[in-house]
Amino acid sequence: MTKTSMRRKINMTGESKEEVQVQEESDIDYSIQQLEGVGAVTTKKLESFGVTSIFDICIRGSKEVSEITGVTKSKSDQWVFQCQKILEDNKLIRATDMDTMELMEYQDNYPLLSIKCEEIDSLLGGGVKPECTYEVYGAFGSGKTQFSNSLTVEAIRAEKNVVWIDCEDTFRPKRIVEIMMAKGYIEDKSEAKEYLDRITYYYCPNTEQLMGTVNSLSKILQEKRPRLVVFDGAIGQFREEYLGRGTLAERQNQIARLMTHLKNISFYFYCTVLFTNQVQSDPAVMFGDPIKPIGGNIVGHASTYRIYFKKSGKKRIARMVDSPEHPQQDAEFILNAKGIDSPEK
Repeated sequence: MTKTSMRRKINMTGESKEEVQVQEESDIDYSIQQLEGVGAVTTKKLESFGVTSIFDICIRGSKEVSEITGVTKSKSDQWVFQCQKILEDNKLIRATDMDTMELMEYQDNYPLLSIKCEEIDSLLGGGVKPECTYEVYGAFGSGKTQFSNSLTVEAIRAEKNVVWIDCEDTFRPKRIVEIMMAKGYIEDKSEAKEYLDRITYYYCPNTEQLMGTVNSLSKILQEKRPRLVVFDGAIGQFREEYLGRGTLAERQNQIARLMTHLKNISFYFYCTVLFTNQVQSDPAVMFGDPIKPIGGNIVGHASTYRIYFKKSGKKRIARMVDSPEHPQQDAEFILNAKGIDSPEK
């Protein structure tokens, strides 16, 4: 028996990577029982932590899987490798052993999701890319959530799905509709439903619910195949709940686990992961801007791109702080009914 589903086929030559209608054969096995050394006891341990498919193994990573099952890190590394091989063979992820020319061609053909603001798109090199994590940090009111809203609008307008994890209770579907109307994408609210239905929303008021949601996310990611996954304000929750120097090590461990998941989600589901972050002032900085994102180096190392938003009068400035390919540069923008928009000339 076969069933038809939407599945992303990754073309290893770097050609257009669109969602195509394919036949999902019954012999494509995503269960964890197929892995060497995963018997009934190990399966029960993994399932008790929500690990039920090879996607879960890949997202959790070998360290977490080792902790859950009690096997050696070497053994859990083997399981992750086996899972990757299955996904590669079915062209659900790119080959991990491409030569450099293949990799360059593949990356040059990433489909870009534009935010439709000339200055910001230029800063981003045309738009955001799949298989990448984007950290946007800045003070309250600098435009982080509006950036997320605007990017969401462009994704759903392009008939792509979005998963939104709201950790600050700031997501408003009404704002998405307002942006779409201001941009002329729809004429009134009656046209919004088909677009809003493309957004899968989770509210996570604390770190326990956040991590529980992340741990169970692979099922909805397999079903929806989103182009964009937004984590709005996730890192700030750890600062609020883990207070004092005595909790610092545990806090950083939990943040590291979250960041591992975010990176793996972007790769294994061929999507853009965008997360907003709060800031703090560094008292050790005597000259220059003392503002820095919270979370420390763990967050910085896990981010493919880091963008700093700050206020400048009525305008906002976006600075590309860290990128594997872009120089550090600034772009001006404003916030208005359209969300993120170009400054008035």
